[in-house]
Amino acid sequence: MSATQPRSIKSAERTLALLELFSKVQAPLTVGEVSRELAIPQPSASMLVRNLAHLGYLEYDRSLRTFSPSIRVALLGNWIDRRFGQAHSLQQRLDVLQRRVKLTAYIAIQNGPHAQYVMSQESREAGLNIASGQYRSLTCSAPGRALMALKSDLEIAAWVKRCNAEATEDRFKVKLRDFMKLIENTRRRGYSETDGDQTPGLGAYAVTFPSPLGDMPLAVGAGGPMRFVDKRRDVILAGLMEFRDAFVRQVG
Repeated sequence: MSATQPRSIKSAERTLALLELFSKVQAPLTVGEVSRELAIPQPSASMLVRNLAHLGYLEYDRSLRTFSPSIRVALLGNWIDRRFGQAHSLQQRLDVLQRRVKLTAYIAIQNGPHAQYVMSQESREAGLNIASGQYRSLTCSAPGRALMALKSDLEIAAWVKRCNAEATEDRFKVKLRDFMKLIENTRRRGYSETDGDQTPGLGAYAVTFPSPLGDMPLAVGAGGPMRFVDKRRDVILAGLMEFRDAFVRQVG
């Protein structure tokens, strides 16, 4: 690895984290706010936003001293969104799912030993709060289990070993034999579920669906306090299956 690679990687991570932050707050930000939210030194935050403004990806309001994404950022993903068809974008479909189940709905991918949330629509009811970019264990989260069920048993064993090695708490470590039973149930039923496995009192369901761009599978799920999840189980599963089937038909 060259001496410049770590710095380049950190710069790329901060750039993407900044774009995620704008997506979350949906408002202009000052340098101080960027520094605080990204937990980076203010000089680094200042250099980051000014460089992106120089490249045309951010706009600067001199009167308010705030930065915001430019139209150049908005246009970056247009070609991707068109792959989802004209009926609805991925975000719109997730909105429809969230309104239907009245719980937090999300989309996740696998990122190493984690399920990483890449999009979410939160319910107004207290409970499951998910931020874009947030990580959860593959073995203890509904989307993680759904994604794991697509793998071979040998691959699963390797990932379980890695997840256990990187677990931040003992309760996130699983026994392979017990986990394989969960995977068998997931494969048979076509969906995964959690009941306090990640966060006590919260539960979720998830299914996988094909991406319209590339080969990386995606997981869509919904969850919240178990008292709501239990009551809405049939509605949640019907909504998830409908969401999945729409993409199967479109991509296929």
